[in-house]
Amino acid sequence: KALSGAKTMKVHQISGTPPLDLAHALEEFEKPFSYPLGPGTFFRISHGNDYTLFFRAQGNAACFVAEREGRVIGVLGTVIRQLWMPDGSEKMAAYFGDLKIAAEAQGGRVLLRLARAAERWLRPQVEIGFGVVMGGTKLMPDSYTGRAGIPSFENLGRLVLFRISGGKGKEPAIEPESYLINREAGLECYRRLSLGRFACPTGDGQQRSEITPIWLMKSDGSACGMLEDTRKAKRLIMGDGVELLSAHLSCFAYRGASAGAELIRIALHWAVRLGLPALFVSVAERDAEELRAALGGCDILPAAAVVYGTGLGACFKIAEQRGTGLLPGAFAGSILTARRGDAQISPPRPPPKSLAARHSAILKQAVRFGDWNINSSEI
Repeated sequence: KALSGAKTMKVHQISGTPPLDLAHALEEFEKPFSYPLGPGTFFRISHGNDYTLFFRAQGNAACFVAEREGRVIGVLGTVIRQLWMPDGSEKMAAYFGDLKIAAEAQGGRVLLRLARAAERWLRPQVEIGFGVVMGGTKLMPDSYTGRAGIPSFENLGRLVLFRISGGKGKEPAIEPESYLINREAGLECYRRLSLGRFACPTGDGQQRSEITPIWLMKSDGSACGMLEDTRKAKRLIMGDGVELLSAHLSCFAYRGASAGAELIRIALHWAVRLGLPALFVSVAERDAEELRAALGGCDILPAAAVVYGTGLGACFKIAEQRGTGLLPGAFAGSILTARRGDAQISPPRPPPKSLAARHSAILKQAVRFGDWNINSSEI
């Protein structure tokens, strides 16, 4: 829908490429918001002239845009996508991302209008949802959800996002080409290594990535990931206007810090070869320190994040019972907070019985319910 010139606030639902006037208004709206990257360093995000592409690449997407007098004053992105549960089953979930409200509109009804519009679209299709809140956020979701009809979001796990560069002199002895695999083998390995935690399979990386996504795996299946970028759909711009070039290691999972570090070095090798000097990767907080130690020689900028979700409390309890053998043998998003605006904010499809049976012994010993495998490319 085109922007209205009326003085009343309107909320538009957009699932395709925005019309030119709205695309321009969205681009101007995004410019004042900045995000931290290491001490004293900030960047802003640009989604270009196709704001919804970043979300469409993750699944069935709808973005909600609040507008008044031709100016965008708030946005919220949503995606209906798969979430793998700790027991290996699947659920369709809502992912919430890029919630931003203009400084002059904060404290008003913009958040409520965006949330209600999103709920009307999502509620018939999913019952659970989640997003990722970056560290340093002043206003967390539990302070503005659970009221006025907005579902309550709770802390469900902690992440650390690494931006990794350097690492010279630590290149693995094995040829980088020997790690290359196809998408099917990569997803199978990712699913196997993600058992015992919540995990997000990747969306359509080719839609958002300028480089052709590359799937990587150690020959013994102890680590895997998909190298991509987001430059078709989302770019990071530094304060001086220069783009922060980086690749992402999506679908990253591993068994043992040394295996994970080895795969990261291989992914970084490929990234540099393709003209991207650094690599983003997301890991569960409790794994971060050991993995960082195994990446000795690399330059690493860490950023903390928290997964918030709604409707998943019961899933945690059921998953715990399954993981401990009491029952037989499952949602991702980014709720970022910008420096000048707080980014706040189905029926299950069970796997074949053989999958749950095959891994039941593993689950009894390895379930870690606060851990999430979430793609840095989709945060």
